[in-house]
Amino acid sequence: MIFYRKSLKKLNRYDFIFGVLAGIFLFSAFAFQTYGLKYTTVSKQSFLTSLYIIMIPILDLIIFKKSIPKKIIGIFVMILVGLLFISFENLSSLELSFNYGDFLTILCALGFALNIVLISKTKGFDTNIMNVTIVQMLSTGVLAFVSQLVFGGDLVSFTSLNFSLLYLILICTMLNFSLQNISQKYVPAHIMGLILSTEAIFGTIFAIAFLGEVISMNFVIGTILITIGVILIQYFENKSGDKE
Repeated sequence: MIFYRKSLKKLNRYDFIFGVLAGIFLFSAFAFQTYGLKYTTVSKQSFLTSLYIIMIPILDLIIFKKSIPKKIIGIFVMILVGLLFISFENLSSLELSFNYGDFLTILCALGFALNIVLISKTKGFDTNIMNVTIVQMLSTGVLAFVSQLVFGGDLVSFTSLNFSLLYLILICTMLNFSLQNISQKYVPAHIMGLILSTEAIFGTIFAIAFLGEVISMNFVIGTILITIGVILIQYFENKSGDKE
């Protein structure tokens, strides 16, 4: 709001509608993910959250009747297998049971998918992506604040704000989703989902660098599969663009 106050003065109804809906979807994703983790494992949630990658083209097909080529579907499968390897150090520990936390995590994945699909449709309307992002962040914040009041617990005071919390707010949420929303002006929703799958690779790399976790063969295999998938998707997209 500070840096884009001039464009904010030109806020229109499309900016507001898209922003509020995006805020609802983003908040629901965060809420279901955080609450769901109480009832499931980290590795299992990591994989289930990544299902938003395949939910994006499914939503595009159901809502907007937009299909994707079969070779792209094959790349989706390759990346999901890669994510499976990264999420579980030992595939024998893969739980086949389905619990309440898993259900909430799938709702989380749906929230992320809806957010990406929605933002990808702003190009067809008279919208300013930064206005949409500002309304989205405000909506997410208001919903989080109201939920905290409704469901109880101690409120975070300004005096108790620490580096970790500020980093989560400013970098992981505001900066991250601002860059993501801007990127979606140029990248289709299903491609965005595939590129975002590299989050699993970066997450593991940082865990190794800062937390001393040991690199596993599963991580190596998963990283190779995801990297190949992202390279292939860019190749096929550029190839189809040249034909057009």
